[in-house]
Amino acid sequence: MSPIHGDAPTGTHDSYDDVNGDYSYLASDGHEDIDDVQAYPLIKPYHDADNYIHQIKKNDNDSPEDAGRDDKEFKVDDNEAMIGHGEFFDADGDGVFSPIDTFRGFRALGYSLVISLFSSMVICTMSYSSLPAGHWLPDPFFRIYVDGLHKAKHGSDSGSFKRDGRFDEKRFDKFWSSHTDAPHEEITPIQLYHAVAERRLAYDFYGMFAAIFEWFATWLLFGYPSFRFNSKLVLDEIFGLFGLNGKAGTKADDATKDAKEWVIDTLKAACSGGNVKKEDVVGLYDGTIFYTVMDRQADAGNEWAKAWRRKHECAHANKKLKTTVS
Repeated sequence: MSPIHGDAPTGTHDSYDDVNGDYSYLASDGHEDIDDVQAYPLIKPYHDADNYIHQIKKNDNDSPEDAGRDDKEFKVDDNEAMIGHGEFFDADGDGVFSPIDTFRGFRALGYSLVISLFSSMVICTMSYSSLPAGHWLPDPFFRIYVDGLHKAKHGSDSGSFKRDGRFDEKRFDKFWSSHTDAPHEEITPIQLYHAVAERRLAYDFYGMFAAIFEWFATWLLFGYPSFRFNSKLVLDEIFGLFGLNGKAGTKADDATKDAKEWVIDTLKAACSGGNVKKEDVVGLYDGTIFYTVMDRQADAGNEWAKAWRRKHECAHANKKLKTTVS
């Protein structure tokens, strides 16, 4: 049964950011009756002429760190990346999303009931950090404010988000290239494990937990569908180690290998697939990939995805109507 649907190389931490003057690498990154409106195309959901928040735009910024880039280069609008990341869960467009909204969003992406429940409980811990300025009392409903989501960043992460929530493409590229092999288009499960482990900061227990949770959820969404595990090979190696199958395992024959190395080599041989593409991770950072996955889930018959898409479409239609009236 799928846990989603329910039925390496050594890297180094980045240094002080001379351009922005901060140590930004220390912080990170339902079913209801809704009137149907015209659906958007599968590959380009909600990217229309009125400059809706979920978009990838041409890099025409004049900031120092963008100097020297090719005018034809396209990138995620770094000022909107974290907002776009959170707005997928704010389907009604009111600027906040609750644990129930998080649960529905995860179900719309195809995650199982257990993982969706667990995710909603983990993410709601960011509620207090996202409160608007001047609010000191916690939100009794553990709602997260989209505009304040950048204040809920944590340590032990990839450093791809700056303190103000902007996406740092250079820092992400450095993180990605230092943990992947050329041509750096995807990351393997082993490389992903090392990438998360090597970003740990001292006594940052919440940050480490959050980083593990986020990357594991990412891997379930993009890597698990292609992952294969050869249990027969592992059993043959174990039986061969003790001579229970009448022949020694290929890894057990090498007496120079210690137990840890033997286990690692055996698991590497037994595992295949499960790689995560760089473009999917970039789309996850700014939230655009969520809509593509939701559309695919809806087209595959996921009722949660259908309801969540209708809710987004209605909120978007209402926003356009208000803009037209005003």
